[in-house]
Amino acid sequence: MRALVGIALVSLVAFPVLGARGSAASAVQEKPAKIDAAELYKTNCLACHGPDGDSPLEPLSFIDDTWKHGSRLQDIVKVVTDGVDSTPMLPFKEKLTKEEIVAIAKLVRSFDKSLAAKKPAAKKPVKN
Repeated sequence: MRALVGIALVSLVAFPVLGARGSAASAVQEKPAKIDAAELYKTNCLACHGPDGDSPLEPLSFIDDTWKHGSRLQDIVKVVTDGVDSTPMLPFKEKLTKEEIVAIAKLVRSFDKSLAAKKPAAKKPVKN
């Protein structure tokens, strides 16, 4: 009888505590921290690419309408993720999360104002 009472007391005390931990953990997971792309750029990119992507060295500039490795978001994400062989551009896949890399890529792409003017052509509807 004492054993049953002991088990009952332990379950009354332990399960609510475990449940509270689970709830707090899931609440934390539901609200990820906001990514500050400008701060990430300042920390990881500014030294080579300049404060506004305006490096005086053409291959390092993001504002001159010249994108050696592609100007699409996925192209920039690939460069930041994997780096570029035989260049000073190192991979950041071990240093930054995928979400942080995408945030930096969006910021970097926004430096080239000519890209905003080049909107992709609208797809024409297919006639049956």
